[in-house]
Amino acid sequence: MTVPQSWGAPPPWVSAIVLLAAFLLWLGVLKLLQHFRSPHPEHLRKLLHTGSGLLTLTFPWLFDSPTPVILLCAATASLLLAVKVVPAFRRELGQVVDGVDRETLGEVYFPIAVATVFVLAHGRDPLLFTVPILILSLADAVSALIGARYGQVRYTGSNKSLEGSIAFFITAFFSVHVPLVLFGGAGRVETLLISLILAFLVMLLEGCAWQGLDNLFIPIGGFFLLRAYLDMDASALIPRLVVILATVLVVLVWRTRTTLDDSALLAGMFIGYVTWALAGRLWLAPPVIVFLVYTLLSPRTAENSRRVHEPHALLSVCAAGLAWLTAARVFDRPDFYYPYTLAFACQLGLIGMARLAFDRPDMPLAALAAICTVRASLLILTPFVILAGATSTALAQAGVGVVAIALAVGVFTVIQPQIRNCPANAARWVRQGGIAGLASLVGLLVM
Repeated sequence: MTVPQSWGAPPPWVSAIVLLAAFLLWLGVLKLLQHFRSPHPEHLRKLLHTGSGLLTLTFPWLFDSPTPVILLCAATASLLLAVKVVPAFRRELGQVVDGVDRETLGEVYFPIAVATVFVLAHGRDPLLFTVPILILSLADAVSALIGARYGQVRYTGSNKSLEGSIAFFITAFFSVHVPLVLFGGAGRVETLLISLILAFLVMLLEGCAWQGLDNLFIPIGGFFLLRAYLDMDASALIPRLVVILATVLVVLVWRTRTTLDDSALLAGMFIGYVTWALAGRLWLAPPVIVFLVYTLLSPRTAENSRRVHEPHALLSVCAAGLAWLTAARVFDRPDFYYPYTLAFACQLGLIGMARLAFDRPDMPLAALAAICTVRASLLILTPFVILAGATSTALAQAGVGVVAIALAVGVFTVIQPQIRNCPANAARWVRQGGIAGLASLVGLLVM
């Protein structure tokens, strides 16, 4: 995907000025449209995103350095932020930029994402920049408009809909497929598979994002996914598509058995797929066990079966494990699988404690902590020992793991306010994630 040398490119400062002027002109056009036609605020926001996104598609051929792109995007983000916080700007452009009735910083995240993806893709195939930005510019807008107009099947805990996600998938598929067919070097089968996989994964990102974070998740996630898949052949891509479909099937079957809302389930599918893709099925075992059994740790009641847990709760449970997974990849340390497993074992103990302390108000907390420690140890550490071949090292690690789980459960029981009725607030999730992460460090002692 190259541009003929005869085209030439204007000086970067000229290009930056022209693009900034074009963006301001587009804002003016939308302001006139809002004044004379009064369209829905969501329509104006998506027109703003689409127009500015299409302008940025020229960046790889106008700028050979990230510096002018960073400065241009910083100026744009500052202007859009000023519209939100400066009364004079808000009076003039508020209905164009931020007229929707919800808290969102999506319009500010947009230029930040553009600059980030440009820096990541600089010196590489321009498709790594244009495809993620095209998805963000078109698929996100189409999804929002279709969801607002035709959305009937709403996700629990979210203002998004199944119809919007389907529209996003279709638009994202063509946003990937057409550029790859026209300018990419992959074969036809590979291009089709890449388009299907990427469209599905970024659809999951869009569905689980909140407060405009999809404007960050989609392009940055799209860049890394596309970079990983462009060099793969069909034999490597087909298993990835199969795993995605299998993950969806498992989640749909188990959906009513969880307390996660639909946005958190979409996030869970994405995290599960990425875990498998980066590290293999062995690393998928601990989070899958937690997902399948955590609601079985206490008798099901109407109160503890409500689907109230948002993506924040899921991230709390997965944060320490994902940190160990990242460290294992970055430092080439497969033995970090042990503290990774401990992180999820501790989380299972903490979840069990929160549920049982509510369901068994008559039982002493010490007895409940012991029960939760034993259950988490059996459910997570027993498979760990079996998969490791029941060696003496694995048995020793399991023994230390029991101590780590007991320590995590004990600390959580002592410092968590209202342990008999744990609030599902940010402080609780930070506390829970931090305790599990610190307890998993115990695993380093026997490595």
